[in-house]
Amino acid sequence: MKEIVAKGYDKIAVEYNANRLTRNKVVSEFFDSLSHFFPRTGTLLDLGCGGGEPVTGYFARKGFQVTGVDISEQMIEIARRQVPQGIFIQGDMTECQFNEASFDLIVSTFAIIHIPQPEQELLLRNIWKWLRFSGIAYLTLGAINEQSLIREWKGVTMYWSHFGPEEYRLILRNIGFELLWDELEDFPNGERFYNVILRK
Repeated sequence: MKEIVAKGYDKIAVEYNANRLTRNKVVSEFFDSLSHFFPRTGTLLDLGCGGGEPVTGYFARKGFQVTGVDISEQMIEIARRQVPQGIFIQGDMTECQFNEASFDLIVSTFAIIHIPQPEQELLLRNIWKWLRFSGIAYLTLGAINEQSLIREWKGVTMYWSHFGPEEYRLILRNIGFELLWDELEDFPNGERFYNVILRK
């Protein structure tokens, strides 16, 4: 399933990145509105960073030392060009190894939704482990319990897997996260996501 995701994003990397760039202003304004939840600066990990913009770049411009991880080799090449001050790693976020308490802030937008359900809790536990005490996580998660979905998307075959908000809240609470903020976000194309801000 992860190979489907990697190959899919490799194929559409340039087009997908160009579309994301059009959302730079919207994303910046959105994160500005939530800035009171985030540390002012520090170390940041972006899981599923894509081409680095608009999210990784936003925090880099705020003075964070940024590290990005993405399963798509093509996306990582774009990220290295667009956010040259960052450290970017091509790989599976569920296999990453970072020292405990390495990051002040961890973000993941539209990426955990591609991780198989059985692996998501371990990833969320790793996020908790990688955060420093009182560190913050901003995550975009699924809004519908869907164990495995494969369909055509933007001209490629793509895979999704996610729980719904109730399941995520239970998982996150059991891990030890404090839920500071959450919202259900609806897109014009009918897609729906569950966004959360968490504190360790």
